Amino acid sequence: MHKRQHERYTPSSLMQAINNLEGTLLGNIVNISQGGFMLSSHDTIIPEGGIYQLKLLEEQSAMVINLGATCLWQTEANAANSHWAGFHIIDISSADEELLKSYISSLEL
Repeated sequence: MHKRQHERYTPSSLMQAINNLEGTLLGNIVNISQGGFMLSSHDTIIPEGGIYQLKLLEEQSAMVINLGATCLWQTEANAANSHWAGFHIIDISSADEELLKSYISSLEL
């Protein structure tokens, strides 16, 4: 059985993934780990294999994490015009990586 490398956690408040190049909302983070995240998108089909420069914006604290990620998979959700997509983090600065670690640690409590 395949075991994930990192434990997934559900954000404590709304966390959005914003496409840095276009300034558009890609979707809302459903769960997140040190290595990736899953998001829910509406009216947007995210191509598998696509590479994105993203800003993850956590609403409650206004925390911003900048990173590069690739879409590993996407599938239709039950709601009309909605999709799930899984991302792997492929590029993140040391400072943003520490911010992500700290954020995930706060979700473990």
